[in-house]
This record gives sequence, structure tokens and C-alpha cells, in this order.
Amino acid sequence: MLTLEKKNLILKRLDEQSSISVGELAKALAVSEVTVRKMLNELARKGALRRTHGGAVSLSVPVRETDLRTKEKTNIRQKRAIARVAFDLIEDYESVFLDAGSTTIELARLIGNGDKRNVTVITSALNIALALLDSPDIAVVVVGGQLRHDVVSCVGPLAEQAVGSLSFDTAFIGANNVSLQHGATTPQIVEGQFKRVAARAAGRRFLLCDSSKFSGASMMKICPLEEFSAVITDSDLSPAVRNDLKQAGIPLILADVPKKESDS
Repeated sequence: MLTLEKKNLILKRLDEQSSISVGELAKALAVSEVTVRKMLNELARKGALRRTHGGAVSLSVPVRETDLRTKEKTNIRQKRAIARVAFDLIEDYESVFLDAGSTTIELARLIGNGDKRNVTVITSALNIALALLDSPDIAVVVVGGQLRHDVVSCVGPLAEQAVGSLSFDTAFIGANNVSLQHGATTPQIVEGQFKRVAARAAGRRFLLCDSSKFSGASMMKICPLEEFSAVITDSDLSPAVRNDLKQAGIPLILADVPKKESDS
């Protein structure tokens, strides 16, 4: 295979799955990792991709965290489908941790209006607590700490100490980016640390992430995918990523995304 063909294959893989590691490419192209790094650097200099530690991501992958209001308006059908699947996993009388995020707020609304009763919800997200205000049979424990104004949640040492002292049945954790190599990641160090502590305080932990999140890695690792009971995402996830997760033995639950009215 010519060098140009190899570079085109790299770009094709990035179009399919948004991120790729040096190791994956070396295996796919049957070349050394040194050769792969050289090709990635050349493509990055030409503006064809963005280099990351250990690989590359598509230029369509955002490099900064967006605020909560913006997140709540994107991929809403996917997020609601994921929330419905997550809701079905909750049992009466369970203690459930809800991470801050645009998918977990949809899950909180389902809990508040649904038929699962006597559930205890633990959260650091103020908007999630408020969403459950009119559901008196849902006990709500709010974890305090340093307020992150953009995502309306508390983090930092106080929040970590509080959530780490608890033990709950199930945790639903969100992430900004997800990849097989780096696991669940987020751009914020304090956010990532808090998420990790919360996830490990639960008997079951589920990663909630719409298919657009499978796009490389952010700076702070939360947990490797192997630590989650399952990854819950939507049916728009690419076949290539599905296959990679299956080959790695990662439990995957796909939520069916309803079509838009214009699609029917």
C-alpha cells in the first residue's frame, strides 16, 4: 500500500469513528507506530486532523466544553431515548446517583414523572434537584461543594468527600468524550475527579453518552469503559465503533432513536 493510500485510509477511519489511536492504525496498516506517528504529524500540519496524545481526532471534534444550555439543545432525541433505557434499569426503593449533564436531566424528569417509587436520588446538580422538587416520594440528597456555574453542579474536595462517604445502588455517569483507548473523559480536572469518586461509590455504574460523544478524548480520564456495568448510547452509533466495543468485551446497550416527523 502506498503512503498516500495509507493516509487516505487514516482519514476514512476518522470520518467513521472520529478518533483513532496509533496502535490501532499500526495494526490496520501493518506498519510501525513510528511510521504512523510520522503520517499523523504530516496530516496534522496540513490541517487534515488534530493530533492527540496517543493518536488523532477528527477536526469535527470540539476541543472545549460547551455550557449546559447549549448541550440541552443538541441531540435531544438521542438523549431522551438513552434516558428512557436508563429509567427502565431503575428499581423501586433504589438509591441512584445522577451525574450532572444534559442526558441525566432527562432521566431526572422521567424519575419525577414515572412509576418508579420510593427512589432516593443523590446528585451534585442543582437543576436535577429542582426537577424533582414536586415529587415528594422521591428523596433527594444534594451533594454540595464548589459550584460550576456553566453546568450548574458542585465539584471539588467537599463534594468528593461527601459522595465518597456514601454507598448507592446505581450511578449514571456522563462524559464529554468516549473512546475505547481512553475510556470516559472530560475537559475539567475537578469534574473528572468527582465523577470517578461517584462512579466507584455505586454497586452498578452506567455510562450515558449519545453517539456524538465517541469522538476522541478530553484531558481528564473518568474511568476506563471496563469499569462500567454497561455503556448506554443511541442506535446512531457507527457500526465500526460498535464492533470495536464488542471485540473489547464492553457491554453495550443501544437506545432506539425515534425518527423526526419529517423523516417518517
